[in-house]
Amino acid sequence: MAKRSALVSSYSRVQSIGILGAGLMGLEIAALNVRNFFPVRIYDSDPAMLATVHSRLAEELADVEDDEVRAEMLSLAEPGTLEELGECDLLIEAIVEKMEVKAELYQTMKPFLRPNAIFTSNTSTIPIEKLSDVFPYPKNFAGLHFLHPVWNRELVEVIPSSKTSELVLQRLSDYAISLEKTPLCVSDCPGFVVNRLLQPYLNEGLKLLLEGVPMEKVEEGALEFGMTWGPLRIMDEIGLDTVMNAGKVLYMAYPERTALSPILVSMMKKKLLGRKRGEGFYLWGENWRENVHTHDFQPSGFNPAVQKLVEKWKAEKPLDISTAEIGNRLAAAMADEAFRILEDDVVSDQGQVDMAAVIGLAFPESKRGPIAWKLYEAER
Repeated sequence: MAKRSALVSSYSRVQSIGILGAGLMGLEIAALNVRNFFPVRIYDSDPAMLATVHSRLAEELADVEDDEVRAEMLSLAEPGTLEELGECDLLIEAIVEKMEVKAELYQTMKPFLRPNAIFTSNTSTIPIEKLSDVFPYPKNFAGLHFLHPVWNRELVEVIPSSKTSELVLQRLSDYAISLEKTPLCVSDCPGFVVNRLLQPYLNEGLKLLLEGVPMEKVEEGALEFGMTWGPLRIMDEIGLDTVMNAGKVLYMAYPERTALSPILVSMMKKKLLGRKRGEGFYLWGENWRENVHTHDFQPSGFNPAVQKLVEKWKAEKPLDISTAEIGNRLAAAMADEAFRILEDDVVSDQGQVDMAAVIGLAFPESKRGPIAWKLYEAER
């Protein structure tokens, strides 16, 4: 225990964490912090969410075998008021992916902020410059994007605005390292790197459904290629509402290559939101409520209700395509965007884009990343 405390002190001056939002991502970020023995205060505007913080956090930490260590970790997390969170060294906002909601929270938080505290947003798509413009201390503001599932994704994106100080960026990078994560500083743009790579992968999966490819075959093609999860499983894990909100931001930024799928719209209307609601593209079994935060919990099968929804939209003549071709299509969609990211100077070199895909999205390490894979395929 003392060894970990020393590690935290040597890597980072950040000592106390405030998390705004006790939903899926907020809780996962809290769990990551207490696993590394950072004290955490958690705020949510919904009292019901705050009331269940400890029980849900206990589920997140269920894999910690030592009862004493697990109890100490749990003791480090407490619900807090906005005023109490204002005393923290670092604040991480992890609320709904809507600009107006975030802006309102920042203004509400303003009276409680210390001028030297670092404030970050875990936004996955909204430009940091836009958020910085509505924050009272912009030099202390940056993006800090953890990836879902937080416990299993090594990468953390650090995104400055034009006003973010170099000291803040260094402290955030040091903080990420103290959590045993790999920080990647990227230029500000809608979707940054990881979500710009992820979106075409998800879109291509939805296109394949519209072309008449069965859900199980789409997923099989992704797994055969070497991905950990297929696009439909990823959407279920993230939550269809989150995917939709992020998709709207990316559609506004990149309308020529991003579309809002009628499948997602139909699923949203029927509250088929994925794992957190027990059904999405997959069915998550009768005991889904008790396992929302269980690592590696597996679905019970595909959801026939979604297949019925797809029937309304899919092509009359189903596409004849092999699983190998499906895997290549999914990867090629990601690779095309990877080249655009490089052209847009979002990162400094190809290696950073490929690394982001491998350690951020579980692109198969054997293929060395989407750009490396595409270049290799072109030479064959």
